[in-house]
Amino acid sequence: MNNIPKLSLAVVITTLLACGDAPPDETDAPAADEAPIGTVTIAQPAAESQVMGANVTVSLQVAGFQIVPAGDTTSGTGHHHLYLDADLTGAGEPVPTVPGSIIHMGDGSSEYTFEGVLPGEHRLIAVVADGIHIPLQPWVVDTVTFTVN
Repeated sequence: MNNIPKLSLAVVITTLLACGDAPPDETDAPAADEAPIGTVTIAQPAAESQVMGANVTVSLQVAGFQIVPAGDTTSGTGHHHLYLDADLTGAGEPVPTVPGSIIHMGDGSSEYTFEGVLPGEHRLIAVVADGIHIPLQPWVVDTVTFTVN
């Protein structure tokens, strides 16, 4: 009925299951031959900081590459995206836009202010993506948690 040997089918299924597109944990280190082009750092808010008020200003710093506006596909460049209390999209998938949660900083800026952030603990992820909003591979990402009072 099926011409695929059972062993080969099992190998294919196992391979597919092992190759999920789950985004990396920030503690996952790229392979030695896959070093990221540089780093992104969330300078503000600082990790584990207390933010007073509902407006949270995010400042980002990069090293090793240049931030350019969206649409610029020059090799070795990218632009910022912010995820506030949202999970990363899969590798190779464009970063979506979700107002108040997933922000495209396509103008090449390195600072953004979230308005109306509710009190409590929050997670912020910065991701650098290429000119068409695909996260750089290996990932160029930073994560902090902070509390709004």
